[in-house]
Amino acid sequence: MSKQELIALTKELLQEENLENRTRDLQLLRREYKFLNGRDEESYFEQEETNKFIALFNELAKKEPKLLLSPYDEKKNIIAEARKLLDKKEVLVANKELDKLSDDFRKVGRCSTKEQDDELWQEFREAKDQFFAKKRAYFEELAKSNAEKREKKEAIIEKAKAVIEIDNMKEANEQMNNLRKEWKEVGYSGKGDEYLWKEFAKVLDEFQDKKKERHREMLKLFEERANKKEDLIKKAKQLLADSEFTDEEVAKVRKMRDDFRNIGFAGKEKEDDLYNKFEAVIKQYFEEMKFYK
Repeated sequence: MSKQELIALTKELLQEENLENRTRDLQLLRREYKFLNGRDEESYFEQEETNKFIALFNELAKKEPKLLLSPYDEKKNIIAEARKLLDKKEVLVANKELDKLSDDFRKVGRCSTKEQDDELWQEFREAKDQFFAKKRAYFEELAKSNAEKREKKEAIIEKAKAVIEIDNMKEANEQMNNLRKEWKEVGYSGKGDEYLWKEFAKVLDEFQDKKKERHREMLKLFEERANKKEDLIKKAKQLLADSEFTDEEVAKVRKMRDDFRNIGFAGKEKEDDLYNKFEAVIKQYFEEMKFYK
């Protein structure tokens, strides 16, 4: 490649934002720089062209500092970076970084001697082997942890099935909410986690269906109780209208109070209103009784 072509290529690379895909061109420029830098046996015109190239090359080196490193030094740096990966906690992230370092190591090119290349490759391979040993240990531990998590989730599913059989809905709902929290705390369990979630979701859906059915039953029961209390209020009003305040009648009114209470809760929407209406009638009955006894 002529010096004019080297100058044109260097100018082109100076305009590039990212030089990752121009490794071969960078290697070429480095070789030519090493060959031309410091040469004295050139004509004035040739030296001028050489100086232009060297100036441009040095400008490019500010953008890509590795250009000034020898292949030996650059590979040494890559090996040092590979060794640092052993201290990284994020093994999967570190694995991607090692893949890039391997690619960079290959792209650097040859050192000045075969002995250097062999020495550095051995060092890099040892660093990679150490990382791969850590990676294997990581996945072995991960597999063990995931197996334990799956066992916990299977146990939670069984507990959830038992909760469905609990008759006390308040207690059942509290236990099911606790199981949901436990499930979330266990975390992702690896392969098979989606299947376990579907199984747990089925139990949760079944529990929700039971809650809805129990709610419908409760509303129906509240309605029945409210109707019974309405009937008692009507009877109490009739007694008040026809009151004679005999001992038998007074006993009957008192029993109506017990009957009203024994009917049970009629729902928060109606209970207070029904109670107030009933008590107003009973209170009036006993107020009027004072004038007769």
